[in-house]
Amino acid sequence: MEIVKVKINELKAAEYNPRKMSEKEVQDLTDSIKEFGLVEPIVVNNYPGRENIIVGGHQRFNIAKQEGFTEMPVVYVSLDEKKEKELNLRLNKNLG
Repeated sequence: MEIVKVKINELKAAEYNPRKMSEKEVQDLTDSIKEFGLVEPIVVNNYPGRENIIVGGHQRFNIAKQEGFTEMPVVYVSLDEKKEKELNLRLNKNLG
């Protein structure tokens, strides 16, 4: 697995991402990112036509953007839209 740094303004949130966080969860994650930085990469698609769409890590992406980060650690996958959505759901279920 290769982790690369990508400019945050090149990344696109998936419009279908179902995960929501409570205010406390957002604050806890914000505090963690402020204290430790971004220590886990987000998962991003590079499949033709789906380039730079976030598959996993939307909440970290949103907080990093709000906190003024200019780059994100990224792991790329290459999935058609159906598989991309399936992985998004699985990551949310596994982590959330």
